[in-house]
Amino acid sequence: MSDASSSPAPGAAAGEGAAMEAASRCTVVGIDLGGTKLAGGLARLDGTLLAREEVLTLPASQQSALSQIADMVLRLAGAAGVERRSIAALVVGVPAVVSPQTGLASLSPNLALPADRPLSRLLEEALGLAVAVENDVNLAAFAEARAGQGQASLAFVSFGTGVGMGLVVDGQLMRGANGRAGEIGFLPIGATPHAVAGQSVNGLLEDEIGTAALRRRHASRWPDMRDLFSALRAGDDAALAALDDLACTASIGIAAIQTLIDPALTVIGGGIGSQPEFLAALRRHVAALLPFECRLAESRFGAEAGMIGAVMMACELARQGRVS
Repeated sequence: MSDASSSPAPGAAAGEGAAMEAASRCTVVGIDLGGTKLAGGLARLDGTLLAREEVLTLPASQQSALSQIADMVLRLAGAAGVERRSIAALVVGVPAVVSPQTGLASLSPNLALPADRPLSRLLEEALGLAVAVENDVNLAAFAEARAGQGQASLAFVSFGTGVGMGLVVDGQLMRGANGRAGEIGFLPIGATPHAVAGQSVNGLLEDEIGTAALRRRHASRWPDMRDLFSALRAGDDAALAALDDLACTASIGIAAIQTLIDPALTVIGGGIGSQPEFLAALRRHVAALLPFECRLAESRFGAEAGMIGAVMMACELARQGRVS
């Protein structure tokens, strides 16, 4: 017979069982809002995805971004067969600096986001959910680190519509005092950066290696980036040379990261960065710049890294009750 002093109080076991059952019914949503696409997933608290969706981002406006996110949350809940009230947390990744102090988004040249009110508050009012908003590349880095790329320090660098970096050290995201850590698109490059910085919108590095730069240089041959990538798959030498030229410039940013931060692993992602030919050329050009070896790896999650990271963070925040 058990000692009464160590026995649970009447109803305690039932209460614990009810709490566990309630937790099993809780879900979270993670959404990656990009300049060209919106990707979302709804998952249980253990990270198991129950529904996912990807659509094109509507023409840039603050209201369209808000409406698209809200509509996707409702569609995901419907697809998973869960009620909206079962969603414990929503995390949204955006291609912008998100201030740790105010929650306001800034430096988002590729997407129109509210500048006077935090997107998290607007979504909370629209959906009645707990919402957190985070930089999209930070979330991709979070996903890679949590998935066991197993490093004390991990940098995720995205080359695509924009150029950005997320950094995880000892399991924690490094955001910086103002949320601007990792905004490598603004790295000054070129022979006369002071002379041209005033005309840059996206940052000098991003101006040279973002999707807009590819279009500017090669639109006559490949009107769409998918055309360029198709040419790569077909073994087109001109397409390979174009990507190699881009990787050569990108290697300056990667070399800067290695010398300033010295991450144990640097994961390369994004629409351009996920191309195998780009990563191969990047490795070669980085090696020519540095007197030491640095580890570069492809993303485990590819184009879904930001969305998966949003889901993972939503799970963690919901379990800890830290969504604000």
